[in-house]
Amino acid sequence: MLAFGSNGWPVADFETYLNDKTILICGTETCFAVFRLVGSEAEILTVSSHPDVQGRGGATTMFRNALNALKSLSIQVVFLEVADNNTAAIALYDRAGFLKFNTRHNYYTNGVSAICMKAVLSPRSGV
Repeated sequence: MLAFGSNGWPVADFETYLNDKTILICGTETCFAVFRLVGSEAEILTVSSHPDVQGRGGATTMFRNALNALKSLSIQVVFLEVADNNTAAIALYDRAGFLKFNTRHNYYTNGVSAICMKAVLSPRSGV
């Protein structure tokens, strides 16, 4: 949980995810992504990299593999929210083909706004 720093998610949340059939966790020991699956859509709940491997391309590779796994499950659209000051995550999502479609101002408890993004994985999605 080092990747989350002092603002980390509770361990209990991840224990719950392991038993939830609507959750897909993709990754390695050093970086991972957690998705909630709903029909032909998915929402990214979190993406994380251990501080020792950040900036070395592991998250990019893991994320591409995760999106391919979603495609194989017939997921057509993936949504996410990211803090507007999280430049590293925004760059990762941009490289993966996500596009901004909305901003939620003052979304987080610290007053930071959230950028809403989505990626269309299949032209059949109609989005």
